[in-house]
Amino acid sequence: MSSHTSSFSYLWILTIFTLIQYSFSKQNSTSIQCIGYEKTALLAFKNDLIDGANRLVSWNRSNADCCKWYGITCTNQTGHVTEIRLRGPDEATLIWDTQETSLQRFRGKVNPSLQNLTSLEYLDLSCNDFGGNPIPAYIGSIRNLTYLNLSESRFSREVPSELGNLSKLQVLSIRHLYSGDQYVPRVKSLQWLSGLSYLRHLDMSAVQLGDAFDWPQVTQTLLPSTLVELHLSNCGLPPITPSLTMVNFTSLSILDISNNNFSTNSIPSWIAGLQSLVSLNLAFCDFNGPVPAGLMNMNSLTYLDLSRNQLTDIQAMRNSSTNGICNLREIDLSWNKFDGKSLLDVLTSLFECESSKLESLRFAESGLSGNLPQQLGNLKNLVLINLYDNSISGLIPDSLGNLSSLETLELGFNSISGPIPDSIGRLSSLRSINLRSNYVSGPLPDTLGGLLALEELDLSYNEISGTLPRSIGQLTKLTILNIGHNLLTGVVTEDHFANLTSLFSLRGDSNMLRLELSTDNWEPPFQLGILSLDSWSLGPKFPSWLQNQSGLSILYLGSTGISDNIPSWFWSTFSGLQYLNISDNNLSSVSLKDFICSETDVEPKQVIYMNLGRTNLSGVFPDCWTNWEFLNILNFQNNNLTGEFPRSLANLSSLESLHMNNNKLSGEIAVELMNSKSLKIIDLSENNFIGGIPISTGGEGTALKVLSLRSNKLNGKIPDELCRLDSIQILDLADNNLSGRIPNCFNNYSVMTGKVDPDQTVDLAQNEFMGSAWLLMRGRVNGFGSILGLVTFMDLSGNDFHGAIPSEITQLVELRFLNFSHNRLRGRIPEKIGDMKLLEIFDVSRNQLDGTIPSSMSKLSFLNLLNVSYNNLTGRIPSSTQFQSFEESSFVGNGLCGAPVSLRCERQYGGRAGDDGEGGGSDESDGPDWGLITSLVAGFVVGFWVLVGPLVGSKLWRTKYYEFLYDIWCNFCGS
Repeated sequence: MSSHTSSFSYLWILTIFTLIQYSFSKQNSTSIQCIGYEKTALLAFKNDLIDGANRLVSWNRSNADCCKWYGITCTNQTGHVTEIRLRGPDEATLIWDTQETSLQRFRGKVNPSLQNLTSLEYLDLSCNDFGGNPIPAYIGSIRNLTYLNLSESRFSREVPSELGNLSKLQVLSIRHLYSGDQYVPRVKSLQWLSGLSYLRHLDMSAVQLGDAFDWPQVTQTLLPSTLVELHLSNCGLPPITPSLTMVNFTSLSILDISNNNFSTNSIPSWIAGLQSLVSLNLAFCDFNGPVPAGLMNMNSLTYLDLSRNQLTDIQAMRNSSTNGICNLREIDLSWNKFDGKSLLDVLTSLFECESSKLESLRFAESGLSGNLPQQLGNLKNLVLINLYDNSISGLIPDSLGNLSSLETLELGFNSISGPIPDSIGRLSSLRSINLRSNYVSGPLPDTLGGLLALEELDLSYNEISGTLPRSIGQLTKLTILNIGHNLLTGVVTEDHFANLTSLFSLRGDSNMLRLELSTDNWEPPFQLGILSLDSWSLGPKFPSWLQNQSGLSILYLGSTGISDNIPSWFWSTFSGLQYLNISDNNLSSVSLKDFICSETDVEPKQVIYMNLGRTNLSGVFPDCWTNWEFLNILNFQNNNLTGEFPRSLANLSSLESLHMNNNKLSGEIAVELMNSKSLKIIDLSENNFIGGIPISTGGEGTALKVLSLRSNKLNGKIPDELCRLDSIQILDLADNNLSGRIPNCFNNYSVMTGKVDPDQTVDLAQNEFMGSAWLLMRGRVNGFGSILGLVTFMDLSGNDFHGAIPSEITQLVELRFLNFSHNRLRGRIPEKIGDMKLLEIFDVSRNQLDGTIPSSMSKLSFLNLLNVSYNNLTGRIPSSTQFQSFEESSFVGNGLCGAPVSLRCERQYGGRAGDDGEGGGSDESDGPDWGLITSLVAGFVVGFWVLVGPLVGSKLWRTKYYEFLYDIWCNFCGS
């Protein structure tokens, strides 16, 4: 037999033998099932779990092979359970915590039967909900575990030290979900970590370690040198020991100690010695001072997060080698304090790289100034630039067009000026541009139409002029377009929207654009959810092309020249509308009853905000608001509406702001309105309401901050119950027929008295809107919005109040505007009026007040309008720079003297002209003339010491003086 034949035969026999062996091994492996006692252990484990989603339906006795159960893996050789994978919904979905994700989580407790799974190597129970039960100590007896993940499963109390018995463990994750959860696991001692000599991954984020953590011991003796990943975010770690200069982490690749308060520390230099680091997260650590130079020059480092600290600079390298920073792919230095420094100053070395690998550059809200450097265009791998909310000025560099990989450009809220360069059209990968709130000017470049990947474009609040380029209509992927609050002019046609098939949000408010369509039946290529075109020219017809925009939730068409009826299809088309503004149009032909009280509506309206102010509406204000249960903000101001106030509106439990001012409403105000627990702003001024101020006795306080009932026909007294509305900051009851005494309980107003600190804004509709109010000051109406929460105002003028001004009014130390004019008030101005140090306007003119002007008023340094004219005041006007700066008209019609009035004060018997003998000691000019007395005393003292001083200090002077007296005596005697 030839050698070739022999070799072939041998190969053939070996192949047959291998196939037979494989067949037998496969048969054996399929016949091996799980161990009986381990199946029992798993069923006991299941019995203690609450499985809302029935994920463990396969875990039952009838299903004999537990190795095929959900989440279970066994070894093929013995059938022992080696893996349990029962992870809940991913942590990203836990944020929304819907009922569905909640059901997907296991609840209950961990049964001790797991101890019987002696071959278990992998255990994952993460992202479940064990309701504050402790981590079972008996897990430490499962000695073969190499992977243990109990993260974000709401375990609490002390982490058991028995985990240190798991000597084979390579991965340990007991991270806690730190979102205000009441269950927080803690560690009293970390000595057990020394038993985990093979550990490569440790995640104890949000486990409270502060009392147990000792930096030198943990980093040098307890944690193994094999560690690759260490996550200790939000652990309450103590400040890093300054003496710690090195750690035993030669293999460490990922280090996260973010969200710990190291406010006494600068970034420790030993971190730069971790030469294997790929990812470093030191965010939210309150580190201060400069960033160590070595940290920016680590060759292995690709991800660096130093955001939300107090860092002020980056140290310069002492040697010329700066190659490390060129390897960085992501750097985040947002929310630091690089005040006065430019991007080029801070990252000089980065811009010197011949080939930077940087993909993400974040410097949001870090105090940067200066210009955007031309060298920015050299970072050609950049995918994201976020320089939001700094003080960067100057032009957008033309070199930005070199960043062919750029997807996100975030430059909003800076001081960037000049035009958008044409080169921006070369950024073919760009998906988002935000230049909001800058000083960008000039026309928009046509090259914007070449950004075919663009999804978001926000150019709002700039100074962009010219027309809207038609090339924008080519952006087929654009979903958000915001060009609002610019200086754009000209005509917009269908061509501008030709291919915007993905557009969802279109905002163009406050421009001077005019929409001209070539056909009345234009159908836009998009389906919008948000449309805001305030101040565009759209009328006079109501835009019929809106009829196919059935998905709108926001529709703002204020001041658009519409002079038409609201179409009958409005509510059937916009059934999901939540925010509506069609103010400042001419809707005189609209039947408000048909619009509000549609009989075809069955489902409740979804509207949260509705503004139909200044629309020439007339007719009876309808009483059919029960179907508007979600309404938060309603504005019908400056119309011609008549009828009584609807009780169905007063009973809306969600209503927060109501502006019905300047209409012709009559009747009595519904008591339910004043007792609403949700209303923050009520403005019913300039109507024809009658009766008293309606408020029920007793009950709890309300959230009401603004109450304006000015210019109605209300009568009667101010009820003491009004003081129960302790959140009031603006109270305007002027120009009514109210009478009686001013209540002495206004000191119950917590913001006016300073008992409660105000918020700057009055937030409405879940912080979607700022509350606003229109207040009459100095004869003109002033609007307040962004600082409304800081305004404190009380106006009771133009009524028939009598009696004295209550002294309790002086406890309103945070009150800024006070007007009691045009009443019949008597008595004195309260002596402690000077305690109201924030007063800017004080008007008590045209009353019957007497006595003197309290001298304490000279302390009112913020006072810029004072009017005490036409009362019965007497005496000298207090002396102060503030008082003498007012016009004489502020004091006329009294018996006052002294600047600034022309009547001089004459001294009579040590008193003063007009002194009525009362309260004289309260003014600096009352009683003795202390100026004269001071001058006499000073003259006496000076004269005495001029004569006596030399006699006391000089013996020669005394001798001459006595000789002089002796000569006079002798001459006298000789005569």
